Amino acid sequence: MMGFMRQCAALVAAAGFLLLAGCAAPPTVTSGAFRNVAAIGTSLHRGSSTKTDVRALLGVPNGDGMSAFRNVAGGPREVWYYEDIEMTGAKFSGSIMTMAMRQQWLLVFFKGDTFDGYLWTTNSAPVRAN
Repeated sequence: MMGFMRQCAALVAAAGFLLLAGCAAPPTVTSGAFRNVAAIGTSLHRGSSTKTDVRALLGVPNGDGMSAFRNVAGGPREVWYYEDIEMTGAKFSGSIMTMAMRQQWLLVFFKGDTFDGYLWTTNSAPVRAN
């Protein structure tokens, strides 16, 4: 989680510097897009793909850790963390800066050395409620 906080701080600092430098258009600042995220569902197979397969498809993770869900058999899972954060706009209103952000997170779960699933979330798709 500290990597995430450092990247957010870097994005804010870069945005503030560029805005204070007098850029006419809002700058775009990013942590870098995911690699091959659309291919996860077809390229990785639960129970048979390995950490090497995941790294080959997605690259080096931004961080790692462990997860423990009470109702999941087999104990804790190792987790690799990938993030994609982009500042898509910023504006000042007096002394307040408002930023528009696109954020995506990907968590990849392993049981031992074997791929055990993933969780992906984004705020870039419109939210619909019925």
